[in-house]
Amino acid sequence: MRHRDFRLFWMGLIVSVVGSWMQRTAQGWLVYELTGRAIYLGLVAACGTLPMLLLSLPAGVLADRVRKRNILLVTQSLAMLQAFVLAFLIYTDAVRVWHVMVLASTLGAIWAFDMPTRHAMVLELVDRDDALNAVSLNSTAFNTGRVLGPALAGVLVATLGMAVCFFINGVTFLALISALALIAARPPGSASRASFSRQIADGVTWARRNPVPLALLSLLTVVGLFALSHPVLLPVFAGDIFHVGPTGYGLMMSAYGVGALVAALFLTIAGGGWPAGLLATAGSFIYPVAMLGVAAAPGYAAALAALFCMGVGLMSFNVLANTMLQKHSPDELRGRIMSFRSFLFAGMSWIGDVQMGVLGEWLGARIAYGISAAVCLCAAAAVWSRVPQLRRSD
Repeated sequence: MRHRDFRLFWMGLIVSVVGSWMQRTAQGWLVYELTGRAIYLGLVAACGTLPMLLLSLPAGVLADRVRKRNILLVTQSLAMLQAFVLAFLIYTDAVRVWHVMVLASTLGAIWAFDMPTRHAMVLELVDRDDALNAVSLNSTAFNTGRVLGPALAGVLVATLGMAVCFFINGVTFLALISALALIAARPPGSASRASFSRQIADGVTWARRNPVPLALLSLLTVVGLFALSHPVLLPVFAGDIFHVGPTGYGLMMSAYGVGALVAALFLTIAGGGWPAGLLATAGSFIYPVAMLGVAAAPGYAAALAALFCMGVGLMSFNVLANTMLQKHSPDELRGRIMSFRSFLFAGMSWIGDVQMGVLGEWLGARIAYGISAAVCLCAAAAVWSRVPQLRRSD
């Protein structure tokens, strides 16, 4: 926090993320009210993540070529406009599920450029020795929003209506846009003017030749395919299994966020004293076991506890994987390596969104969770046995 630009960035981010999680939570309940079917929850979520698969790799090259602050000013402004359009459609009672799909796709395209740029920019705002603290604090902001946003959304949907959540989200973008306007723009990381395909290939070659980054990216792929989509079926758990309504649904989203926030705070305060690779590996085992706990939860309280543990495990792995990838990668490749992370972690999750919705529709939410958790557990075991360098890495 002694770095002025990081401090401004962090304060703007924490406000904006609260609004984003309000929108994400309200959007899930909106789709559930419009359709009442699990498969539509998966399809809408997939609309938001498929553009990341298509656009995140060229976005990484752009992040290395152009001033990152300028990219973020554009992406945050466009995301604000998207939120206001959705709020207007809901307020006028004109919203249909296809509107939500189109606007979710629009936001996914925006995030495809925003996410790798934002992650790569963090190391420009602090000293290299502060990388773990900066990434952990970044995740703390994100997960503070994950805790507060869903809980606020649940209350607001039940009292003031859905449109309020989307309107408030649009307003919160102004905090990060204002902060970015006050941050000094750094020069691009790469002066190369090689073709986009050549620069992407250079990043792939570097990742393939380094076993620890390759193992992390492989695990991130499995998480994107089978674990990152876990919120898709939470409306079904809240509505059909535990019968707790929108307020209970918001608390389920928040329980996961509290666990993630605890993990991020621990890594910020004490994480530097532990082997990063070992903690990342431990996290890769904790979250699928906790996901199995959600699948088998006998009641609402047990599900909340399991979601908390899932947040601890998944956030521990995610923060440490992010930090290790940034510190391992050379400056001129960092935007591309972060775009690979977005491509594999968030971009591939559109497949996970669809499969989670389809499995939930055909087999039920509990079995869908159980299958996804089992696949993640097998992947963690495979990396543990085949890439011992990861758990020994700092």
